[in-house]
Amino acid sequence: MQQSCCSPNSKTFLYLKQQIDQVAGAAPWPVEAGPQFIHGANSSLKEMLDEMQCGIQQYDWPDWWYFGKERRFMRAPAEDQDLNRTHELFADVGNEKYPETDISAEQWLRNKGASSKVLAIADACYANDFGCTLHQLGLREMITENRKWDSGEDYLVLDCPLSDLVKHIAKDLNRQIHCNCPVSRIEHDSNGALIRLYGGRQIRCKHVLVTVPITVLQREEITFVPPLPQLKQQAIQRVKMSNAIKVIMMFAQPFWPEGFFDVVCTDSFIPEFWVTPPPTYSHQHEKQPDSCRDASQSSASRCGPQAGSSQQAAAQDAGTEARQEHKQNLQQGQTLQPQQQQSWQQPQVQQHDSQQQQHDTQQQQQQEAVYCMVGFVAGSKAEEISKLRQNSVVIKTLSQLDDMFCTKQQLHPATSAFLHAHIVDWSREKHIYGAYTYPTLHAQVGDRDVLAEAIGTTVFFAGEATHAAINPCMQAAMETGSRAAAQILSVQKTVSGVSRL
Repeated sequence: MQQSCCSPNSKTFLYLKQQIDQVAGAAPWPVEAGPQFIHGANSSLKEMLDEMQCGIQQYDWPDWWYFGKERRFMRAPAEDQDLNRTHELFADVGNEKYPETDISAEQWLRNKGASSKVLAIADACYANDFGCTLHQLGLREMITENRKWDSGEDYLVLDCPLSDLVKHIAKDLNRQIHCNCPVSRIEHDSNGALIRLYGGRQIRCKHVLVTVPITVLQREEITFVPPLPQLKQQAIQRVKMSNAIKVIMMFAQPFWPEGFFDVVCTDSFIPEFWVTPPPTYSHQHEKQPDSCRDASQSSASRCGPQAGSSQQAAAQDAGTEARQEHKQNLQQGQTLQPQQQQSWQQPQVQQHDSQQQQHDTQQQQQQEAVYCMVGFVAGSKAEEISKLRQNSVVIKTLSQLDDMFCTKQQLHPATSAFLHAHIVDWSREKHIYGAYTYPTLHAQVGDRDVLAEAIGTTVFFAGEATHAAINPCMQAAMETGSRAAAQILSVQKTVSGVSRL
């Protein structure tokens, strides 16, 4: 969702592309399409979460491992020599010297004598979490990230949608926020800027804060007049963002161990899975956010049924077709008895109290019968999966889950419980085209600082790509926003004595 924010008397114009997003209709509750967790118990977001009185569950990450070649499923902390070696190498990478010529994490590990299993663990755990694959990960920025990471290693899961954070931040700006207003051109000088939007609308302002994904700048979707400085253009092209795909799988019953949260899978189709329960409640009692995409209408792909729309009948049901195809691929003599599929109406906005109570009761009943597991894959693997048919992605995902969780009593637990799936492919999202920046091979020391540099006193930059610590998380994006806001306030105070936007 494109958002533009004009401060009072049009003194500052902020243009951003929001990647905190939800899928509506894939489950009885909105499922996160973008960030799922808060990374680190020491995150700078913690103070805001406390202010919002969010309930927080804290998890070690990951809490399970699946070694694909060995078909071995282990609870963390796992006693495995190669696993321990991988953790040691990545924990100590900050002690390395910056190489004159950058090398990939894959080459660095090979230089350290890493086994093929260590390489597989590093790819599935560290590279995938960074949003790339091992050969895309650069040693230089890995060293910086390791030295400057201070958020902690635990994962925090909130009792509310992450969109509540956005609403909390924007609660005093709602009337100045305009959605779906992509910018085509920024004309700027020392006196201010003229913003040209697609469609012809123009906005004049004193300052511009640009927080778009780096892919938008790389594609030159925004024309700067005069052009960006050469050093900034070079840094923009060096720092990379890869793709990420979420495979949201809905099941009629859980087939994973009690207390299960997350598993990292080596040598597997999907490198990571986690379970995602419905939010307990929203801390922002408002209508469904504009950022919440309808699973039947978004550019992401949905596999499976959804009640309440005849337009979806033609597409019904890639999930069913996938199960039928998967059934044919099962070994001869094995039977498949999938649970009866569930469907539900998408929540309606602004209902009367009696209708709302009835809806809440129905929704609670549906939530009790539906279980959600999310697969996450990034980097070149995600780019390859993006080329597959939806059914192929579902089939391969179910096959992997069957292999991971099978028992003598149930050889195909995932397939038997499968309802439907929804695939979120961030490379297909207009004005985003990927996930988040990662420690990039051949990026230069200082590139992130160059990305953060303002152009005079008019054009400012923020967003996770501009974070000096190579931090791609939500707290990094917010920290860069605070930094840029302070820069703008400082300029305004110097010029006119005005100390607020």
